Order: sequence, then structure tokens, then C-alpha cells
Amino acid sequence: MNFPYIASTSSAASSVAASPGAFCQPDMLDDNTLSQWLECCLTDERTVVLVHASHRCKVFDGTIADAPLLPADPEAESAKVLKKLARANLLNRVELPLNELVQATIADTAWLKLDATPTDVGEWLKRRAALFGQGRGQAISEKTSRLVWHEAGGRCMYRGCSEDLGRTTLTTKAARIGYLAHIIASDPDGPRGDSATSHALSNDPENIMLMCDAHHRLIDRIDEDGHSAEFLREMRRERSRMVRNALDGLAYPRAQALALFGNVANIPTVASERSMREAMHGRRLAPLPDIAHVLCRTQRDDRLSPDFWDQVLHEHEPDFRELVRRVGGQLAGNGGITHDTLAVFPFHTVPLLVLCGRIVGEACPIEVFQYHRHRKTWQWDPCATPLPPLAFQVSDHPPTPADEVLLSLELTALIDEQAIPDTIVGRVRNGEIPWVRITVSQPDDGCISHPDDLQQFTTVARTALRLIQDGMRPSRVHLFGVSPVSTLFRFGQLLQAGHHPVYIVYDRPDRGQPFKPALSIGGQQVTAVLSSCNENSKTIPLR
Repeated sequence: MNFPYIASTSSAASSVAASPGAFCQPDMLDDNTLSQWLECCLTDERTVVLVHASHRCKVFDGTIADAPLLPADPEAESAKVLKKLARANLLNRVELPLNELVQATIADTAWLKLDATPTDVGEWLKRRAALFGQGRGQAISEKTSRLVWHEAGGRCMYRGCSEDLGRTTLTTKAARIGYLAHIIASDPDGPRGDSATSHALSNDPENIMLMCDAHHRLIDRIDEDGHSAEFLREMRRERSRMVRNALDGLAYPRAQALALFGNVANIPTVASERSMREAMHGRRLAPLPDIAHVLCRTQRDDRLSPDFWDQVLHEHEPDFRELVRRVGGQLAGNGGITHDTLAVFPFHTVPLLVLCGRIVGEACPIEVFQYHRHRKTWQWDPCATPLPPLAFQVSDHPPTPADEVLLSLELTALIDEQAIPDTIVGRVRNGEIPWVRITVSQPDDGCISHPDDLQQFTTVARTALRLIQDGMRPSRVHLFGVSPVSTLFRFGQLLQAGHHPVYIVYDRPDRGQPFKPALSIGGQQVTAVLSSCNENSKTIPLR
């Protein structure tokens, strides 16, 4: 630092010191600048007066009347020169109360000046250095140190600095880069020290800031008056909040994976949990450790049995109840970890996919994935491009009231009308039942290859539901699905509990069989549709 008190000659230094208004005075003379000024005084044989109180000191030229007091921060270099001055009988010292020293700007002739010896200088500097260290309070513990480090994010907590201290040593000692600095000094005589709280707060994390060397010196030595305890506390709170927000921004939403797998057409469903986790990572989700296989059906696919769907509800009632509980937030993930979103991996029969979607609903964030048969993965294809707008369409119908409606999802292929029960298709042809169809411009297995495709389908499906439920207002909807698994589950999600008509969901075991009614999903319950004469069909509440 180039300080204007220092000139090329001692006489020049004396003349500048005699007229303090002619220059810009810094907040504090650092060790180097102070030692230069002291050397000038020693050369000119001018008496220096050291005015001190606790950890603070000021110096002035004792040969000048009304000399300005210069705040100083003496360390090793200036200590040497102070001792030289003392040996030459050119050093006096004045002890003042701290408040009086802080307020003083001009030397007072009434002050009692004492001769200073080299021993006096050494002992005072030693006491002063101790006040900038741990002082007399409790030492900072490892636990406190780690907590402060964590809240600072490994960077200087001084407002606007954020110097990376991650590769430096944490310490309260001098000559290091990273410091654990007290707001209220651990010694009442230290910076911002307080007789009532210094010792009590010496190991309190809220009273300690991680700081770089420059800002540690600034708040304790150079400009203590400009850094009150409350100012530093607010600075610490602000920095902790900023670090917390920044680190929280790095986290993906925590996702609980739900696997809904079943053997369809007696072909075992093989799904890699690694693939599911990779799929979640691809959507910027953080998978919880466990994957909940909520509805895993490995039994033989015997859908030709007349009471098949009744047996399914009997066998999997605990699974449905668990799904209801999970969605209701009553069950956390592995280890009690709660989730932010559900990641659903559906691969099952049409009726069960629609039913599970209806149970899950839209009360919490849901991410639905589509299995890619050819790539054999749950990950969305990074090379896929979304379908163009209006790729999905809903057939145009006037909002005319009707007691029953036929609704078909025809995305994989157009539905085979001959496979629809005659009792329904005949009434459609007679105009008794309107047929609402959701189609895509190019039906095939890969029509849902991008998350935006599923979103576009969802928008069109909502349009169809508004037409049916608000315009036609039927008591019963016959639902047929020839569609990717993700769309079947998503459609079920759109059915609002207690606010939709009864949906009869049809199933087709294979292409050699017609569609048959499987499940009746009402506003509050699901019931198996029996093909036999047994009237005691299984019913499960959906609450």
C-alpha cells in the first residue's frame, strides 16, 4: 500500500505528518506502512507515542502539537522498529479506555505518557495477538468447525467475496488462508468483545464465520468499527441462506419408483432395475434406493377363465391397498425417506393399467415411463423428436346427452370393430351410443417415443373426457384400449375420484378373442365383471 505519510526523505515525512488534511488517510496503517513511518521517525530522532487499549492502538508523532492519531496494526516488521525506538528512548506509550481511544483523533496533551521499553513492546504485542486468536473462551470444537464449514460451503462468508477456501486449513491462528473468525470475540477484550457473552459464544456456530485472510483482517484489525456484531450476523445469515439455496438447486426431485409388472400373453416381463434408475436419471430425478414392485403378477395369464378378473381382485387386494397408501403419502421410501415425485413403470394388462392410474391420480407429481421394446429399455430415446402438433386427435361429436358412451384409445393400431361385442357395436350403428375415438396420425407401437408425446396425448385425452363428462354426461362409459402402456396408465390418472361415470374397461386376451368386459371402475370402488352366473363379484374400495 502506498501511504502518503511516507515520503522519499525524512523531512518530507515530517512535513506531511504535520498537515494531515493534505492527503487521504487509510483506515489502518498495515505492518509494512507502519514500519516505514517508524523508520522515518527513528532516522529523524522524532519521538513516537503508542496509544493502546485492549487489542487496538494508534500512533502519533510526539514532537508535533495536536498531532493526528493514526490507527495502526503492528506486527513483526513494525515490532522490530518499535523496539529500536524504545532502545533509543524515542518511544512513549499511553494506556486509555477502549471507548476513549476509539473516539480520539488528535493527541491530547493531558494524556500520561510513559516511557516504553523493548520488553513493554514485546509483552503488549503478545497480549494483543492472543486477543485476535482464541482468547480466554472455549476452543472451537471439531463439530462446530465442520458445521461452520458446511454452512459456508467452503467459501469466505464475507458479503460478495466467496473465495474458495476448500483446499486450505481451517484455523484461528495467524499466517493461514482460511480462518474461523468470531463475530463476538471469545475474549471480552477482543474485537466486538462483550463481558456478558464472549465466553458463552466462543464455540457457538452462529457466532463464527469462515473467512479468507484479507476479510478476517478487515473485520478485526483494519475496520472493526465498520463491522458491528449485528452487521456480521446478518452477513452470516445471508451467506448461509445463499449457500443452502445454491446447494438445494443441485438436487433432483427425489423419486419413488413404482413397478407395475405382469406377464402378458404368458410372456414373462423382464425389467432391469438399473434401466429404471437410468431412466429416472435421464429425467433429472433422484431415485430412492428401493423400487416398489406394487403389482407384480407372475401367475399364468389365464384371462380366458370366466372368473379371471374376480380372482385378480381377490389375489391382489393387498397390492391395491398398498398403492392407495403409498399415493396417500402414508408410506415413505426406503429408510423412511419421503419422495417428491412418483416414477411409474407400467407393463400390465389394459384393465389393471387403467385401474392403477385411477388409484394414483394426479394428487402428487407423477412421471410415467414407456418401455421401448426394440431398445429394451425404459429410458426415453435421446435421439427421438416429439410428434408434430395435432398428431393426436379426438373424434368430433356434438355434446349431446347420452346414457352410455363408447370410448376407444387407438394409438397402437385402429380397433377391430368385429372384436367389439355385438351388443355395443350394434347400438353404435343405430345411433344409440356415441363412439368417441382418440387416434394418432400414424398408429404403431412407437407412437410414444418422447415425453412430449405423452403430454400431447394427455391434453387430447382431457379434451375427450370434458366432451364425455361435461357434454354427454353418461352414467356408463365402455372403454377399449389399443394403446401404449404409458397412455393407458395416464388415462386412468385423469379419472377424478368420485366425479366420473362408471367405466367398464374391456380386455382382449389375444387377437383370436373378442373384447370382454373386465373391470367396472366407479367413483369410489372397482368391481370385477363376471362372465359366469356367480353374482358375488369382488369389489374393492378406492379410498
